[in-house]
Amino acid sequence: MFTFKSIRGKLLTGFSIVVVLIILLGIFIFSTLHANNEATRNILEKELPLLIADEQLSLDMANRISSSRGFILTGEASYKDLFDTYTEDSEEHQATIKKIGTSDETMDLMRRTVEWREYVLENVFAEHARGNKELAERNLLAVNDDARELMTSYEEAAQNREMIIIDIEKNLLSSGNNTLILVTSIILLVILLSLAVALFTANSISKPLHTVMKRMKLIATGDLSSPPLETKLQDEIGQLIESTNEMSSNTHNLLDEIHIVAQTVSSQSEELTQSAGEIKAGTAQIATTMEDLAYGTESQATNASSLSTSMENFVARIMDANENGTYIHQSSNEVLSMTNTGSEAMNTSSKQMKVIDQIVHDAVVNVEGLDKHTQNISQLVAVIQNIAAQTNLLALNAAIEAARAGEHGKGFAVVADEVRTLAEQSSESVTNITEIVNKIQSESSSVTNSLREGYKEVEEGTNQIERTGETFHKISASVTEMVTRIQTISNDLQNISETSQEMSGSIEEIAAITEESAAGVEQTSASSQQASSAMEEIASNSNDLAQLAEELNNLVRKFTL
Repeated sequence: MFTFKSIRGKLLTGFSIVVVLIILLGIFIFSTLHANNEATRNILEKELPLLIADEQLSLDMANRISSSRGFILTGEASYKDLFDTYTEDSEEHQATIKKIGTSDETMDLMRRTVEWREYVLENVFAEHARGNKELAERNLLAVNDDARELMTSYEEAAQNREMIIIDIEKNLLSSGNNTLILVTSIILLVILLSLAVALFTANSISKPLHTVMKRMKLIATGDLSSPPLETKLQDEIGQLIESTNEMSSNTHNLLDEIHIVAQTVSSQSEELTQSAGEIKAGTAQIATTMEDLAYGTESQATNASSLSTSMENFVARIMDANENGTYIHQSSNEVLSMTNTGSEAMNTSSKQMKVIDQIVHDAVVNVEGLDKHTQNISQLVAVIQNIAAQTNLLALNAAIEAARAGEHGKGFAVVADEVRTLAEQSSESVTNITEIVNKIQSESSSVTNSLREGYKEVEEGTNQIERTGETFHKISASVTEMVTRIQTISNDLQNISETSQEMSGSIEEIAAITEESAAGVEQTSASSQQASSAMEEIASNSNDLAQLAEELNNLVRKFTL
């Protein structure tokens, strides 16, 4: 029996069988439809055109017989034209028959039709045209039977062609029905075969998987007593069955080994618990002795450490004080420098304030002189105003006198008017000048007052700057003395810092030696305590191990081996 190497091959084989059956069915259907199409094409492209041509030739023959008779009876040319028209139509149908191809009988029939047509044209239409009407009529009657025979032959040919088409149609229908039945049967067969292949493939996969699933359920419940599964499959299912057998065997062996190891661990853990108890007692006694020794050493190390720490703090403070002294020394030098700079600036400011004082004093004197001059201008303006008033009065009197003089005083009157006008303009100018002078006097008074107040402020500022300069001189002297003393303190702190560092180094060495001694004792004590704790943990773990071994044995007993 053929066996598959993989499930994929099995599925592809079943699918391939179904595909091949479908392809064979398609080929059969295609060939059947192709045959039917060829038969239909034969009807449409050959038999049906030949049928139409035969019927048209029979009809054209009847029409030409009728046209020739009408021409003989009436002699009208229209019948001759109809004869020619039907003749052309007949020639077209004959050409169609020759193109498609036909039998020798049909070819002989068309040849006889051409001979009849030529006879009618020469012996009927031509004689009638010559005036031999009776001869033309006799000639037409002579071939009348031949014409009817030709028409009957075309009708029989059309009927035969129609029977052929009917037979072909019947054959097509019969073939179609047979093909339908056969195709339906083949489809049913393909479906049955496909179902058979699908069932076979499904069973070949599901049955072994069901067997493996049952075995895995037994293993899950702890039953390992079943024999190995047997299989001849070489695909993935077969490999799964082999892996299941191997897993069951390995699990069985593993549980046996676990059972043996658990028993061994249980017995050895009891012995380890006893040994741990004995070691624990000896270690506890050693730890007690080392704790007493460590306590004394630790007290000495603690005192040395405290002294070292205090000394370090003392040295740190001295160093901080030394640094602060250095910083103060630098700051005081900077302050001294700034104080000298400020003193110089104050001297310069005092000199400048004296110059400003002199300038403001001169400005006050000048403005007071300006105020006096403006007062003199006011007096002059008052005099000019009086003169303008007198001039105006004289011009008025002169106008009055000119009016009294009549025509002799007209020129004098004009001069009086001009003088009066000038007097009025002078009066207005004097008024404007008076207002301007008053404003100047008012503003000069304000400036004078402001300058006087400013001069007082300048004097007070000058005095203040002089007092500030004296203060800066005193500050400079005090800062110089402070710098000298700070320098002395800084030197002393530097010496103390160096001595303190030497003392701190010595104390640190003592503390280090003491700490090392204490650390050695503590380490020994700690080691003893750790050993004791370790033995306690070992004893506890031994008990836990014994319990776990017993639990492991209980779990192994749940499996059926």
